[in-house]
Amino acid sequence: MIKNRISIEEFSGGEKGLPLGACGLISAFGDFKLSPLLKAAMCLQYRGRAGAGVTLKGIYKDNDFYVFHIMFRDQSKVRELEEVIEDWGVHILDSQDLVKKKFYFEYDLPIIKRYFVMPPTKEEMLFRERIDDDYRYIRKHVTLFNKTFMDDARIFSSSKENGTFLTAFELLDTIKIYELEQYEDWFYDGCLIHLRWPTSQGRGLWWGPQPISFGEVAGIHNGHLSSDKSNALALEQLGVDLHVGTDSEAIFLEVDYLLNSGYSIEEIEWTLCRKFPQEIEEMDEEKREKYFKTVNDPYLRRMKMSGPATAIVLVKDYVLGFTDRDHLRPFSIGFNEKVAFLGSEQRAVVSAAYFMEEQLDRVYDPAAGKVVAFQVKNKKLKKLDYSWRMTND
Repeated sequence: MIKNRISIEEFSGGEKGLPLGACGLISAFGDFKLSPLLKAAMCLQYRGRAGAGVTLKGIYKDNDFYVFHIMFRDQSKVRELEEVIEDWGVHILDSQDLVKKKFYFEYDLPIIKRYFVMPPTKEEMLFRERIDDDYRYIRKHVTLFNKTFMDDARIFSSSKENGTFLTAFELLDTIKIYELEQYEDWFYDGCLIHLRWPTSQGRGLWWGPQPISFGEVAGIHNGHLSSDKSNALALEQLGVDLHVGTDSEAIFLEVDYLLNSGYSIEEIEWTLCRKFPQEIEEMDEEKREKYFKTVNDPYLRRMKMSGPATAIVLVKDYVLGFTDRDHLRPFSIGFNEKVAFLGSEQRAVVSAAYFMEEQLDRVYDPAAGKVVAFQVKNKKLKKLDYSWRMTND
């Protein structure tokens, strides 16, 4: 019998599992090097003591296979769970330690490995799951894996293009453990950086840090949603499963669903950040009717970002940033034709521009509940207007 066993909540930051502080968010999209952005992120470290992660858009670009980053709680489970992945019909082309052995002596780490995975043929996917798209096939199995083996392992990065690196420690530790210096002088399409373990209670420090990444979706979030149960129910009704189970993840999945369902930026804003009565009265009759039709949809009416929150969500080549309708969490943006910065503090945005020696055309804090969106593809940046929807491309 294990004596002095502590609960997951206690292990995850205190009696209630709620570490002090607030999440720090900084992201960049366009054409930039990583090193200056990491420097800018350091000014946010005071916000929280534990948990930091980085998602790099474009690190695994131009290949026909998926790259999994997987953390295992126990070395004895590694081979068993590798066999589970192989049973999907995929081919593991190569596997390697993502963290050098010397760091396991310095830090208390789970086993962290990287796998290069080739999906099954189209015919085999159709035979196994009646799915003819490898992205949908891989995402379905990654979701099932993360749900089934939540106590043993987590696939925390599963993209053909993006790579996510996270730890339960500070940003400097994350950089050191993954030796991110080797990637600092590369140019990327996008980067999301999050500091501090999330507020929501979870399954331990290593199962909660952001960015939360699945396939070509990644997101970072600051705050806590009073609408978390409503969001989870909306996703459940749509048959969309949570991997980690935090309020943040539900928002990221909802943005992914809304974009891929063809909703415009304005309709996504209506859904997640509802209008106040006075704002609705100021709409013309046609727009008001469209608004009510959108927010009263049986599924969409449960999606909402109520409570203090700021979120930045990357879906494929598109990034959306927004804050709650009451503006209880800060949100700042700065951009020019080459690069856009989105963050939880204006000083982080200004610092990023300073370290990159970029003169920004505009730096501002969007109004409460407003969604700001960009497209970034092959390092080309484009600001999207309210009428844009993914089906336009």
